[in-house]
Amino acid sequence: MPKIVDHDQRRRDIVEAYLRVLARSGVAGTHGRSVAAELGVVPGTLWHYFDSVEQIAEAAAQRGVARTLARIDERSGDLRGLAALLAIAEEILPTTAVTREEARVVVAFWGRVLPDADTRSAFGRPREFTDRTRVALSDAVADGDLVATTPVEPLVRLLDSVYAGEQVIWAAESVDDDPRQARRSFATAVAPWLGEALSPAAETLRTWLR
Repeated sequence: MPKIVDHDQRRRDIVEAYLRVLARSGVAGTHGRSVAAELGVVPGTLWHYFDSVEQIAEAAAQRGVARTLARIDERSGDLRGLAALLAIAEEILPTTAVTREEARVVVAFWGRVLPDADTRSAFGRPREFTDRTRVALSDAVADGDLVATTPVEPLVRLLDSVYAGEQVIWAAESVDDDPRQARRSFATAVAPWLGEALSPAAETLRTWLR
């Protein structure tokens, strides 16, 4: 009998292999041959499941976002406000082996950003991260952890810049620096808006400044 192949699982395997190669070799070293070699198959096998390397890349970008969002959701759980904001930061800032490898992948994907809107949505800054940050900041203001005059929208944009900037620094330098540096950058942006609250999340943010 002919072998039954799980088409969706095979596509997932190819996407995961692409992400591993991209993290290790960058855009220049990530192509059909290198992804096929990672899987131990001939390059032609890939084209039974994808039409092009660009299509694999787009699926990989979407997979990377989904993976990060899953970690954020698991870490944040029922948290809200400032506590949720810190959970988001911990899963984006390059402070662990996972998030540092992810930073290299994310920065490599930015090299594929084109003016086309559909491509930008796949490879650009994920809107889901921005949306979660906005909600967490708004709740933090409502809860009193951040002062009522906190400029939520400008701060959302600033934190997006902090996430991206720290990922670039790590990807470009690839040094084993102290993860407190990335947390300190994040805290420096948020701390000026802390209220008088003594919540555990507020105290954690203050420790990130040290």
